[in-house]
Amino acid sequence: MPVGYGEVKSWRAAPLGQAGDGVRADAKVLEESRDQVEAQAIPASWTGLARYVAEFRRDALVRSMTTHLEGKRQVQRALYDAETLVTDIERLVADVEGQAKAGQFEIGDDGSVTDVSEPRTFDSRWEAEEHATVRRNQAQALADDVTAILVRAAAADATIADSIPSGHVQDVDEYGTADPDVAARWAQLSDTERRAVIEQMIEELSEDSGLEMPEIVWEDESWGSNGSWSDGEPGTLRLNEGLLDDPRLLHTVAHEVRHGRQHEAVRDENDWQFPWESDPFDEHRDDGITADQANSWEDNFENYQDPDDPGVSYEDYFTQPVEDDARDAGREYLDGLTEAEIDRLLEEAR
Repeated sequence: MPVGYGEVKSWRAAPLGQAGDGVRADAKVLEESRDQVEAQAIPASWTGLARYVAEFRRDALVRSMTTHLEGKRQVQRALYDAETLVTDIERLVADVEGQAKAGQFEIGDDGSVTDVSEPRTFDSRWEAEEHATVRRNQAQALADDVTAILVRAAAADATIADSIPSGHVQDVDEYGTADPDVAARWAQLSDTERRAVIEQMIEELSEDSGLEMPEIVWEDESWGSNGSWSDGEPGTLRLNEGLLDDPRLLHTVAHEVRHGRQHEAVRDENDWQFPWESDPFDEHRDDGITADQANSWEDNFENYQDPDDPGVSYEDYFTQPVEDDARDAGREYLDGLTEAEIDRLLEEAR
């Protein structure tokens, strides 16, 4: 979930720089070790098959160390970039808090702005209305400053998450991460704009998947799921309205539409046609879906492991073929999403 203003107020840049320095020192030691392995790992006296096998293993180790070194440098750069962003955030928080105090406003941890000035009396209704307008405008300006801070915070958060190499954090590996520019742009949008982007996204993904536009149901934030797909003609896609501020919801959308594609592939694989008729499954083959995959999905849907059912573990649910495939689709979409694509979807939705 995106961080709130109350948490951002406590952010400090110095620990990020210190962490970056630590990673840089580790990377230097690793680089020296790799160079030493590459230059000295095999005694000059080894010949023949023994030398060939040793060289093969050395080269594999050097490649592994190089990959790890590149990952460290990637994290190091991200920490320094995030340090710059958080330094800016620290300054902006101090500024907005100072302005709020001077103007007799309070900013809550949720970013809301409250007028805490003493009530005043006025000689006329016009003066009272004018004063109220000025105070509302001042409060809105502070709220806009808080939004700008949260946009930078989203970018800083995503900068670090986006730098994590594969194989270290399962959540990142399985669900992907939003590009920092995407996270920042998403934080700028209103909930109405986010719904518009998502609904345009659903329309386009459905069309690309050969599906009818599903019915979209926005569930209350107390709903216990991120999203779900119910098959039908058309299908129904439910999404958690309480997650609109989190770009991870875009993974959920692509994930759930992929479930619709899976059901469509199963139907088309089972469809019978005369020899002279075109095979509806061809469109799935063209997209890299095989008949074996569709049959596997069909078996899975018939024996779906719902974690809400007695005796079904989360691992049973998580490792199902249809869920594994849908996570791949969601991760690929989120990892490839750009700020320009969000703006295009928003423009298309208007």
